[in-house]
Amino acid sequence: MSALIWAALATGFIALFLPARPPVRAGAALLVALVVMAVFPRTGGRESVGLTATYAVVSAIGMVGVLSFRRQVIPWLFIPLSAYLAFGLAFVWPSSSAVRGGTVNILFAILAWSAGALLGDSFRKYAEFRRFTVAIIAFIIYLQAAICVLQIIGIPIFETTGQTAILEGGRASGTFAHPSVIGKIFVLCLVLLLPATKSKDVMSRRLASAGVAFGLLAIILSMSRANMVGAAAMILAWSLFQSRDGLTPRRFALPVIAGLLGLLFLNSILGRFDQDSGERAHFMEVAQQQFARTPVFGVGPGRYIEAVGSYDALTAQGWPVHNTFMLELVELGLVGAILFFLPFVAVAVHAMSRLRSWSDGDDHARALIAFLPALVVIGWTGWGLLAPSTLAFVSFVYAFSRAQFVRNSDSGTRQSPGARAARSRYRHRRQSGVGPAAAAM
Repeated sequence: MSALIWAALATGFIALFLPARPPVRAGAALLVALVVMAVFPRTGGRESVGLTATYAVVSAIGMVGVLSFRRQVIPWLFIPLSAYLAFGLAFVWPSSSAVRGGTVNILFAILAWSAGALLGDSFRKYAEFRRFTVAIIAFIIYLQAAICVLQIIGIPIFETTGQTAILEGGRASGTFAHPSVIGKIFVLCLVLLLPATKSKDVMSRRLASAGVAFGLLAIILSMSRANMVGAAAMILAWSLFQSRDGLTPRRFALPVIAGLLGLLFLNSILGRFDQDSGERAHFMEVAQQQFARTPVFGVGPGRYIEAVGSYDALTAQGWPVHNTFMLELVELGLVGAILFFLPFVAVAVHAMSRLRSWSDGDDHARALIAFLPALVVIGWTGWGLLAPSTLAFVSFVYAFSRAQFVRNSDSGTRQSPGARAARSRYRHRRQSGVGPAAAAM
């Protein structure tokens, strides 16, 4: 399987650097990026880094974005956090492999932000790339949903192993190592698909709507309580934001579909919510105690298990606090946690200013705001959003969505005349069917 993955990556990168049209290059990059983030994510733990396809591909695309020196692509919002990490490594935190690994994983998420901004800019510019993006995300969801169904009926495909298989038996996980991961990835995919359900392109609209339905099915089959609640809250919020549709059946079609799926699996869902939440209260108490010891600078990125596990037996077994916000607060301290979450908060605030606007790209702002209840629920009840590949996908989706409504609100005032002329020539060639070679004659 790994050989097939690397072969696909090689093909994608060859296509990326061919003298192809911009939408083709962007499509090749997006396809490879989604494969390594939303189908076969392969990274180390939060405190370690390895040479894997996910790190290599996303970092490479992110570096292309950084080296493009384009204002909307370079992750400027993360400069204060990067400076803070450099200061902490030099003067505050102990020199350990966990701290270095945790730091690199944060930098990896920053590069994923750049990758999302770069591809999001192409999504905004080229209609054919928009159709391709919707199609590939929908296809990934269809594939994962089919695998989940096969797993539930007992077909041994992409089985979980070890302790996960013992503790989480009977839950679907798709191609991921844990059932909770697929729900997080699919909720993030909904951020990208929900705007397409309002697309003027009929095919994109149908693909996206079906993708949302199958994504909800897969989330239910994974039986992750936080993901189910988060997805339901997101769908409801999205529908409430569609004031332009009025009180029509179209506006509430997705909540109705979610409700029908919930009724279909009601007994399993209720049984899942009746289960014990384990030692979450203990983990939160231990985390609060550690935060009281190191409130300003924290214990260091990726070092939670090493630091807290030195005096708590359960943590020493590899169990961090099941709360994304508290985990970052303990590791980075109050200052670092504020700087870490600041870019995401800034984008959310900007998106809120677009809620009542109906220009092109503003549906992406509404989808991002609809995601916030899911983000809070999932983040407050678990730490999985900080897993390297998931955090990278969060950054990617945020930046991709931001590229739609931030550039839209700036209305092209930062685009040079030369860039506008190049885009005009490209559109003329597309409309007239003249290739680059013929146009040069």
